[in-house]
Amino acid sequence: MADHSFPSTTGVCLDELEKLFSRGNLNDRSDWARTINNLMKLAKEAGQSYDYDRAINYLCMLENIWDSKGLPEFSIELRFELHKEKGKAYASQGKYDQAIYEYQKVLRLCRDSNNLSIKAEMYTQIGQLLAKQGDHDRSLGYHQRAIGAYRRLNDLPGSCKALRNLGVVYVELGEFEEAEGTYAEAIEAAGDIEDKMIYADLVNNLGTIMNMRGNQQRALELYRESLTIYKSLNEVRKSAYTTNNMAITLAEQGQNDEALEYFESAYDIATSMKDAPLVMIVDINLADLYLKKRNVDEAKKHCARAEEHMVEAKLINGHLVETKKITGKIAVYEKDYDEAQRIFSEALDISREIGAKYLEAEVLMERGILYRTMDKHFDSLTDLEASYHIYTSVKADGKREQTEEVINSIEQLYLDVFDKLAQEVDRKDKYTKGHTDRVASLALLLAKELGLRANMLKTVVAAALLHDLGKIKIEDEILNKAGKLTEEEFTAIKKHPELGVELLRGKEFPWDIKPLVLHHHEKYDGQGYPHGLKGEEIPLGARIICVADVFDALTSDRVYRSGFDTAKALQIMDEESGTTFDPVILQCFVNMIGEGKADMVINSRTREDEMYGIWSQCMMDEQEPEIKSEDPVMT
Repeated sequence: MADHSFPSTTGVCLDELEKLFSRGNLNDRSDWARTINNLMKLAKEAGQSYDYDRAINYLCMLENIWDSKGLPEFSIELRFELHKEKGKAYASQGKYDQAIYEYQKVLRLCRDSNNLSIKAEMYTQIGQLLAKQGDHDRSLGYHQRAIGAYRRLNDLPGSCKALRNLGVVYVELGEFEEAEGTYAEAIEAAGDIEDKMIYADLVNNLGTIMNMRGNQQRALELYRESLTIYKSLNEVRKSAYTTNNMAITLAEQGQNDEALEYFESAYDIATSMKDAPLVMIVDINLADLYLKKRNVDEAKKHCARAEEHMVEAKLINGHLVETKKITGKIAVYEKDYDEAQRIFSEALDISREIGAKYLEAEVLMERGILYRTMDKHFDSLTDLEASYHIYTSVKADGKREQTEEVINSIEQLYLDVFDKLAQEVDRKDKYTKGHTDRVASLALLLAKELGLRANMLKTVVAAALLHDLGKIKIEDEILNKAGKLTEEEFTAIKKHPELGVELLRGKEFPWDIKPLVLHHHEKYDGQGYPHGLKGEEIPLGARIICVADVFDALTSDRVYRSGFDTAKALQIMDEESGTTFDPVILQCFVNMIGEGKADMVINSRTREDEMYGIWSQCMMDEQEPEIKSEDPVMT
């Protein structure tokens, strides 16, 4: 806890103090009351002039006199006002611990239900400050208490404000659906009471959500609407925050010059008001913008100012994550990659510590891009896919698409390798190319039905695309033989999984595909090849590819027979459920075929670039999987 001792009265105008005490002996109750009221008046005037140090000096003197003289409490309301004014002044300076301490004093003075409205107000103030410190769990608790108190008081405006503040915390946590639901409830209440200020706050906050989700145009519309209301109500401080928000959105759209004008406007207002938290926020945003404009010196200057404020205030919150993220980006720009990696990792740890999922996704994306620059493609894809999943879960579509573009640029390197290998297979056996693509498509559909996530989907698809790679080492006479294979020829064919893995030796991929290539001909009862694995000893992906592989083989025309129709193929496979095939996976496949989900794949002709289209489906329409009781994936 920060030091809460009284500051000195240095800076307080001595003439004013002499006037206060010029009456001489202050033993009379009315004299003390007048002195206390005068000090309160001076403190408020100083606060309204943004001279917060002066205001705090007056208030500390007032409290010291009140306590040291053993004065009776002339008015409990005045005592509330004393601590609320001190809390407000400390908060404006960014000294959140001191502010919370003052608000908690008010709560300790509220000993009965007659002061429930004061309690509700303090719960709200403390909740907001805890959120700014990154303590979201405690913040949510205080906001919930405020909502409960306002509802017991039947105070609709208070409830509406408390809901607004609760929504802000949800936004900080990246829980956008919770935030929108909370705002919807608050907007309905704001409409009932026709409160323009609360309505403007809610519209402004919705703009933040729209911006985070990538709908910048809608965000700007909402910001402009709220800004118009704030200006009509002469709300200078809130106008400055909204101007800052508009600048962020303009920067997201690449309108850097216009964004700079808005940031500078917000910065000037924040500085004139001596609003330390807003100055810090705009410093962070200016640092990011100047870096985009390649003005590294200015970016460093604003980053240093923001970090200096947070160190002084001992803040560990989302703003610290933002500052470190930008500092890391500066290090990347200067090609100090080791330092950038260290800073991004620190930022990631903090974002996870405070539970800020959206910020975690942003840092993961930046570190992933760094790893790509360093040619650490495995690490890059790990970070980028983790980032992608967070953006998907919070429905931040713009950021998700941006991350996906980076992922695709890296995966293209591996797809080119797949394509070259596939061309070798195609030159060896024209049938195999179409078969491979169809098996990959069927395996992808089946893996999605089983609820696998993107990284595992890609593992299955990559392995399916290469599962017959070893056949390029098999003699043409055996591959294309029209009649029944001899035992010796079949033994040669059975080597193709191992030959495939041998051809992949020295080639490293971000997905663990070699075990799937090796074991896609294992049987569930242990009678398959090459190692006779059984049951769940066989990798899940290999069991999926096995089902897709056999189905396509049965339904396709071969040199030695015509293909079976779908019903007959499924009947043949059903007879081997539990022997060749994992019964749960096979049943899922049968259901999928019955629902027509694979109609476009069965017996389809494939294009030269088919694998790229298949691959693109691995991350499309991804949602949190609904785990079914029969699914074999969850341990």
